[in-house]
Amino acid sequence: MLAKRRLGRTNLDVSLLGFGGIPIMRVEREIAHRAIRAAIDLGVDFIDTARGYGDSEQKIGSALKGIGARPVVASKSPRRDGEGMLADFAKSLENLGLDHIEIYQLHCVNTMEEYEKAMASDGAYQALESLRSQGRLGFIGITSHNLQIIRRAIDSAKFDTIQILFNLLEPEASDDIIPSALDHDVGIIAMKPLAGGCIEDYELGLKFALAQPGVVAIAGMADEEEVRLNVEVAGRPCELSAQDWKCIEELRSSIGKHYCRRCDYCQPCPQNIPISFALHIENIRKRIGDEMMRTDAYRDLLAKVEDCEKCGRCEEKCPFDLPVRDLISRASSILSEVLR
Repeated sequence: MLAKRRLGRTNLDVSLLGFGGIPIMRVEREIAHRAIRAAIDLGVDFIDTARGYGDSEQKIGSALKGIGARPVVASKSPRRDGEGMLADFAKSLENLGLDHIEIYQLHCVNTMEEYEKAMASDGAYQALESLRSQGRLGFIGITSHNLQIIRRAIDSAKFDTIQILFNLLEPEASDDIIPSALDHDVGIIAMKPLAGGCIEDYELGLKFALAQPGVVAIAGMADEEEVRLNVEVAGRPCELSAQDWKCIEELRSSIGKHYCRRCDYCQPCPQNIPISFALHIENIRKRIGDEMMRTDAYRDLLAKVEDCEKCGRCEEKCPFDLPVRDLISRASSILSEVLR
């Protein structure tokens, strides 16, 4: 049985490995059902999904029908206005087949402007507060790729959970954010423990994330085999050996030369290219598949990366010395292959 971790002041004791709901978008409903039920049978009792994850909520909802021991379910919405958040929450309840959601999160709040809008008197946060007062919501969380936003969220004392990037290629949260969250008794959910599929050594990647005290790591799992492999790793001791650290440093040295950390120091781009988003397009393709990418959002992204003038300003500002122009060209090729 998987070990449990207390998710901060929510006082929810959940499995240290959670089920990430992105990859089930790309598989048939029955395959998704088997994966979800296998995870629950093997001790995974925390599931994370989102309004933006295609039909993930619906698949989770139908998989949970008739199950005795219900896992803790978390979802999230990108809406920053109160009215939109209420509508998204209602849709999540409908999709998941629930009358109460334990954790609902402000999704991907990556700029101070977005944060301020969500926290305004008519914003998304106040809408979630009203839902909590009605007993329809247990706890309020926030997710972000920006550690400055997360720091502000922790200091505000308004959020019960944070969801952060944390993996062996992006360990920065362990310096300050994770200790601060623990001090403030805020639950810590680590997303992308395998860096969105960039870390192919899933055992080492999961082990690194799970070795961090106080962290619940959510791994995307599409089928029963992925569930079994991940649960096997999570069920073993998580201490990192000297050999593990040697392998970690080797991976950082090799993969790190082409891996965008999403710090966005390269911005603003003169051509308004969302560079960090573009540079992760290969990993996004692995996670959601070509069919889910055939949307206007990705067509717009292709048009933007094709407008790149190779000015090099991004490379001058990148603290990791990435060959950003080459990586944007690669993103353009991948998007062209998917969309054309």
